[in-house]
Amino acid sequence: MIDTTLECATLTVPLDHADPDGEQIDLALNRIPASGARTGAVLVNPGGPGGSGVDVVEALGSIAVQTMGLRELDLIGFDPRGVDRSGGLRCVDDDELDELLYPRVGPDGAIVDAGADETVAGELDDERFAAACREVYGDSLQHYSTIATARDIDLIREAFGDDTISYIGISYGTYLGAVYATLFPDRVRALVLDSGFEPTGDTLEQRYLTQLVGFEDAFDAWAADCGGDDGCPFAHDDVGAAWDALRDRVADEPVPADDGRAVDDGVLGTATSAALYDPITWSRLSSALAGLEQGDPGGVLELADLYNGRRVDGSYRTIQQSFTVISCASGFGAPEPDDPDALAALIREAAPRWGSDVDADSFGDRCAGLVEPVELPTLGYDGDAPVVVIGGINDPATPFRWSEELTEAMGPSATLVTWNGEGHGMLFGSDCLMGIAGRVLTELRTPPEGTVCEPDPDVPKPDFWDDIGVPDGVDPEPLGPEALLLLGLPPRLVYGEARTSVLGAEALLDAYATELSAAGFTSFGREEPLPGMLLDTYATSSFEIVAVLVLTEEAYESDDLAPARRLVGDGETLFALISFDA
Repeated sequence: MIDTTLECATLTVPLDHADPDGEQIDLALNRIPASGARTGAVLVNPGGPGGSGVDVVEALGSIAVQTMGLRELDLIGFDPRGVDRSGGLRCVDDDELDELLYPRVGPDGAIVDAGADETVAGELDDERFAAACREVYGDSLQHYSTIATARDIDLIREAFGDDTISYIGISYGTYLGAVYATLFPDRVRALVLDSGFEPTGDTLEQRYLTQLVGFEDAFDAWAADCGGDDGCPFAHDDVGAAWDALRDRVADEPVPADDGRAVDDGVLGTATSAALYDPITWSRLSSALAGLEQGDPGGVLELADLYNGRRVDGSYRTIQQSFTVISCASGFGAPEPDDPDALAALIREAAPRWGSDVDADSFGDRCAGLVEPVELPTLGYDGDAPVVVIGGINDPATPFRWSEELTEAMGPSATLVTWNGEGHGMLFGSDCLMGIAGRVLTELRTPPEGTVCEPDPDVPKPDFWDDIGVPDGVDPEPLGPEALLLLGLPPRLVYGEARTSVLGAEALLDAYATELSAAGFTSFGREEPLPGMLLDTYATSSFEIVAVLVLTEEAYESDDLAPARRLVGDGETLFALISFDA
């Protein structure tokens, strides 16, 4: 077993790398240190821009280390400059973000009319946001660019005393890694770049069209999947038309929630986009939409909050604000087209659902008034370190062509791997991809040209499953598949059923101890892997493994587990019985 103890630190770096003795900022880092003879470090960036590498290593680092076999390498997460713990950019406060992103409900229960000068819910108003940022940060915003962060990476490498560094980047993180390799080619040990982002050669039309078309295709795939499944909570004869009707309905009459917010068409679009990134969340989207049809906005708000970085207590991560600043400082802004009417018509034709509201007035330089125009650097790596680029055939956010172009930019030592499934940023959700990444990082060995990874199959139902009795006080009917997902238990990792019970947590675990003992299982003991989450693990002499996972009220204080609270009524306990594929 590899030790996955987590350590935290900060590294002080110059705000302006051209003025190393000037103003400084602190970067937040965490790591799972090498448990064997250390040979180097692997740095992780999950994308965005604005995503937290600290959060990723905390949540997924243990799985990554074990699966990739990173015994001799530190796994390091960091929050890039301007992100969360590393001087997170906060141009507007949490209350104003709520105003900008969600409709509000007045004391009388009616939706507040914000007036014509306010933005449509679900969007940040560019001009208003730019003015607020300039007031707080002034000219320093130019120092939050991708190039500045790439230089920070080199200071992280130096701080650890390594001549070279390895790197895992996802989505925008692939571009950050490519910029680092371009600037510091002799300091790269290995690169794993998942869901390539390579905007440098895009035409103006491609800048506007690419992701709209990607999400249009992903929506169609989800709709077809739901329409072909009698068990889908949002099943209709025409799922797409039903979604359209629901969008029109909440546009006219937003659905209020108990916390003073409401769901309108903007929030519904945000929530749907959030779910389309990964097919694992498709069932969660279907359940949320079915709830909204019945007047319950909770599931849709949860998905929108996930996308917007809104925590359960109403505070925000910085991703909404840091995304815009870093994008603009890096040169990702799209200028206004010469013929906006023609481009709007092209977008509506290519993406009839996601581009339906685009017209000639929809275009504008969102970076105007925020930072001075920036030229995108030309990517080019001419070193011989191994590079793997992973491109998804059906990626809604970063098209396969970007991964092809990124592979070419990374030179002859780069190999393209094809992910033949739905979803964006699938590295940590695929045994095949994790195995490839592990070999690149530990053995410096790339896979053969033309390598294709297929999605992992669901864990099958074990033969012994029906031999396990259901104790008295437990609901005989399992909850839907969404419940396991809300507990962080995707079907590629476990077979299981989530249920509710009128028994308390300890009584429920004791009841299942009796049932599992009768079925030939022996207990490994009881533990609490997360605050408020209790886990009993059992096995047979033939290494069949079953676990009982129970949530107490304390567990729902976690942002990750809070959405599961709506699955249970007062006095009920939520739990899951799960089995791992041996």
